Amino acid sequence: MNEQLQPVMDWLEAHIGGNLHIRKLEQGDLDEIKLKLEQKGIHDDHSHMFDDYTGGPVLYLRGEGWIIQPSGTEVPLPQDTYLIPVRELKQAHIDGHTMSVETERARYDITDA
Repeated sequence: MNEQLQPVMDWLEAHIGGNLHIRKLEQGDLDEIKLKLEQKGIHDDHSHMFDDYTGGPVLYLRGEGWIIQPSGTEVPLPQDTYLIPVRELKQAHIDGHTMSVETERARYDITDA
């Protein structure tokens, strides 16, 4: 495991059972998710290896979640798992109730809600 991921895993472990607000900024596009975190982990994902999106190690966050649409309405996540590709992790920063994870493709700001 990348040494930068251990504090991320520890922070997430402390928030199991809690609600997270995830903001993902990728190429000017902002996605927002609410997730009741039930489980977290890292595994190798080969399901998207041909489109180069999540091939390789991913941080998975499992629990009931909702997509927050730009209008503010919430739609259930299609699956109970949210993936963050960490193959090209640039940095991770934790500041109390907020954690930021930056990869080559995106920045994820995760706040305990």
